[in-house]
Amino acid sequence: MYRNLNHLVTFAALAETGSFAGAARRLNLPSSTVSEHIAALEKNLGLQLVVRNTRKSRLTESGRRLAVDASRMVAVVEEAMAAIDTDREHPQGKLRISLPFAFAAELIGPAVGRFARRHPGIELEFVVSNDVQDLIAGGFDMAVRIGKLTDSSLVRRSLGVEPQLLVAARSYLETKGSPDSLETLGAHCFVGYPKHQTRRFDGPDGAVALQVECRIVANDPKTIHAIVLGGGGIALLPRFLVEGGLADGSLEIVLPAYRAEAVEMSIVHYGPSSANPRVELFAAFVQSEIAARGRRALTD
Repeated sequence: MYRNLNHLVTFAALAETGSFAGAARRLNLPSSTVSEHIAALEKNLGLQLVVRNTRKSRLTESGRRLAVDASRMVAVVEEAMAAIDTDREHPQGKLRISLPFAFAAELIGPAVGRFARRHPGIELEFVVSNDVQDLIAGGFDMAVRIGKLTDSSLVRRSLGVEPQLLVAARSYLETKGSPDSLETLGAHCFVGYPKHQTRRFDGPDGAVALQVECRIVANDPKTIHAIVLGGGGIALLPRFLVEGGLADGSLEIVLPAYRAEAVEMSIVHYGPSSANPRVELFAAFVQSEIAARGRRALTD
């Protein structure tokens, strides 16, 4: 395979313009560079492609045959580049995204219709799982991750931090009573995942780490939320899951003097998002939706 395609591009321009000077003008190159490209091409092919003197030039039979394919090659490349430019200005095609269950259902699901209306050429495919998906093996363009990142090769775009609230249903607290300290939580039914966990709180006396043993274990925050709403126990849940229940009084904050450690939320992908316009658009959309939600929370 001939590796210097620039030489073929130069030859195609020469064939179409009919002169070295014309090719130089079309390609915005010095005439000497055009001559060097043609000479290198002839040397590598072992064929004379152009017969020339100081004033005129014409293609040989081999040159005429090559000119047809060289011009076709240039046209294909130009069409491909034009398609890329169109995709950059009006992105289209599939965007495959990995999302955690609760984030997908509560934050992305209600908003994604707005994105679809703005960008009808983009086909969205959400794969929802609480397991951390391998982006390359799973064929994902991007993912939303909750918590600290461990893969330093990923490009991260912050979605901010999400407060974690210790909550229980009013019905549960009326039956079992409200704990009056972190230590008395052990007498209550704690719901969460994994079974044994360490939770960190800031309280009146500073930071404290609490060892928790869950008596009801579920690996999905939406399921934990449902268990708590049903009076099943006390749980530490992200604010976006419990704010509705707190507003209507079905849930109450337990030990409000203690604030749990917030968790990071991130969009992650490999390589710059500018290299994939669909990633750039959806990442910016999610960031704007989360920011708007945060502003609404401050005004409520």
